[in-house]
Amino acid sequence: MEGEYIRPLKEMDEFYELVIIQRDAWGFDNLDVLPPHIFRDVSNLMGPNGIVLGYFIDEKLIGYIVTFPTSNPGEVLVDMLAVSPDYRNRGIGYKLCLELRTIMLSRNIIKIFWTYDPLESVNANLYIKKLGGVITSHLKDYYGSIDSKIHSGLPTDRFIVEWNIRSERVEDRIKKRDEKITRISDDKNTKYVDIPLNIQELKNKDINLAIEWRMRTRKLFDEYVEKQKLIGIDFIHDKINQKGIYIFGKDTDCTV
Repeated sequence: MEGEYIRPLKEMDEFYELVIIQRDAWGFDNLDVLPPHIFRDVSNLMGPNGIVLGYFIDEKLIGYIVTFPTSNPGEVLVDMLAVSPDYRNRGIGYKLCLELRTIMLSRNIIKIFWTYDPLESVNANLYIKKLGGVITSHLKDYYGSIDSKIHSGLPTDRFIVEWNIRSERVEDRIKKRDEKITRISDDKNTKYVDIPLNIQELKNKDINLAIEWRMRTRKLFDEYVEKQKLIGIDFIHDKINQKGIYIFGKDTDCTV
């Protein structure tokens, strides 16, 4: 089949290809790679809410997203979203998430959630700005040490993002994905946190400075999210000034 398309993956030879994509995308060591048989179990035994979706271009598998069912029948966990490096910056992760949302809406799912590194501005731009997810938790060194090109060198702090796929907020974000937002002054209900625009580039140039960013932002995220119970409601991807900006607030429109 020619062109671009998304479909569920079911066969072992496809799951072996996902191992290659993991290694290419994240530089995973063998210990951290999700093996083919786990993808097989998710796809064949964890239904209907366990799913492996693959993104194809002219029959070449170049990206995927994986969900696990949870103890709550109205929620699913996204465990992995990966795109081969040669195909990044083409909106493929966004399209995979939208297709996943369509499928889960038909299965009466209310919420999709996942974790990601707070210093990864590309992820923040996708999950918060474009898709309308909200940050509800901040976890320090959540996964411990991961020996991979993209994760090594920094403590594995993570945000938990909730994507309430039936909410008006999400509908609005998807329809108005190019809407511009600006930074205003901090007040007791609105806080801003800057991050580097490209933490991987910074880490490669100066690991000590990257660690400083981790520790500095960790304190702020812990204060705003865990102590003040603010919610991460927006993100500014500022290419001109080479930084990302999180916006935290007491937003009441983050659930169904």
